[in-house]
Amino acid sequence: MCRYPNLLYCKHTDLSSRELLERCKGRNTQNNNESYNGLWHFAPKHLHNGMKTIKFANFLAVSIFNDGFYSILKMLQVMDVIIGPIAKEYTIQRDDNRINEAELRHKASSKEGRTARRQALASQQALFEEEEGPLYGPGIAD
Repeated sequence: MCRYPNLLYCKHTDLSSRELLERCKGRNTQNNNESYNGLWHFAPKHLHNGMKTIKFANFLAVSIFNDGFYSILKMLQVMDVIIGPIAKEYTIQRDDNRINEAELRHKASSKEGRTARRQALASQQALFEEEEGPLYGPGIAD
C-alpha cells in the first residue's frame, strides 16, 4: 500500500510500475492510462527520454485519463499561470470529444450496437427488395 500523503502521487507510482507496464506491452488493456500509448503521446518512442521525462509523461497521461484535460489547467493554476476563458473552453471541448469517442467505441463493440447495425442492414435489404424485387433467387432467370 502507498504511504505517501498525496493520493495522486500514489496512483502515479502504481501505474508506472514495471510489472504493469510489461503487462500492457501488447496493448491488451481496456484502460488508456495503463498502456504505453498514453505515455508516448507526451514522450514519443523515437526520441530518447530520461526516466524523469517518462515519469512526468505518465503523470500527465494518468491525470488526463482520470480528470480530463481540466487537470492540466489545475496544474497550471498551482504554478500561478493565468488561465483565460479560451483555454477553459478548449479543455471542455477536448473532454467532451474524448468522452464521445469513448462512448462510440463502446457502442460499436457492445452487443446492443451489433444488434442495431444488424437490424439496420436487414431493414435496408428489405427496402431494396421491396423497391427492386429480388435480384437473385430460384427461377428468376426462367
